[in-house]
Amino acid sequence: MKNPDYKKIPLVFNVYKPVGPSSFEIVQHFKRNLGYDFGKIGHFGTLDPFAEGVLLIGVQGAQKLNNYIHELLPKSYRAVGVFGGKTDTGDFTSNVTTQKDIALEFQNMSLEDLEVKLKNHFLGEYWQSPHSFSASKFEGKRLYEHAVAGRMIQKEKVKREILDFKILNYKYPEMELAVTVSSGTYVRSLFEEISELLDGVGALKILERTAIGENLSNEAIKENAWPLKGQEFDLEKWGKPLDQVLCLNKVLLSKDQTTRHLLGHRFKLDEITVTYQTDQSIISTLEILWVYNQDGHLLGPARAADGELQSLFNLKEAIALFTDYVAPKQ
Repeated sequence: MKNPDYKKIPLVFNVYKPVGPSSFEIVQHFKRNLGYDFGKIGHFGTLDPFAEGVLLIGVQGAQKLNNYIHELLPKSYRAVGVFGGKTDTGDFTSNVTTQKDIALEFQNMSLEDLEVKLKNHFLGEYWQSPHSFSASKFEGKRLYEHAVAGRMIQKEKVKREILDFKILNYKYPEMELAVTVSSGTYVRSLFEEISELLDGVGALKILERTAIGENLSNEAIKENAWPLKGQEFDLEKWGKPLDQVLCLNKVLLSKDQTTRHLLGHRFKLDEITVTYQTDQSIISTLEILWVYNQDGHLLGPARAADGELQSLFNLKEAIALFTDYVAPKQ
């Protein structure tokens, strides 16, 4: 397969969002400065202005991957929390409303013993309510919009998962954590619950998203390398094709199967061959698969369910490929 034209395929940019600007402002910077016709643009999971780290931005149809990024890729964070003061927002962008130190035994507990205690309580299945100052919606409005208007909404708890939990540093009243969590987990809420478990209150001082799946913060585009109007921006260096952002098991279709697939036909799973990823660090699932034609062109994602393979959406260049199949140029 020849090298793809990076101005015509869906791309995802792993951008390092600094503290201060909103995720929307970062997206708008890319929209104004990318300098080519990239179609629609959007991000995969917002970061609060006080937070920093990995912000994935998709163009040229990549934003369709949003729900699958949320569904399949865990997120990793580094957080520094301070015990003794509670705020409405769960961080120090708002004033302390309640003061209460954690119990003396936990103030003096060793890092190792405290880590064991917290792991035993939080690691694995975890039920959490979205934070009252968050982008989660209630009655068509963001929770933070309700909160700013003076209406604090407490939504029902939903099941999340804490996949990894480590205390990096602990010197009371500050604790530095590294956590990997299922998508939709609020680290601010997690630290508030840690504080409550230790019989006190607390809030976050620093929050950095260090990874979304295999997309790492140390590989992200720092601000000094962001695109600027009138300057060349290396799409091939910084833009990732979809199947490098979300690594799934693969299906390779014949020419006839490709035509049928792009027309919306379903296949019995025993008609196709799935190539399973061997790298255990790769997020793989039996249900969501990348589909390729016989030449290795990515057609789009599909779901394997009820014994059939069903397309979720097809890429524009895949549809153009289908046109070539049914109406070859003379």
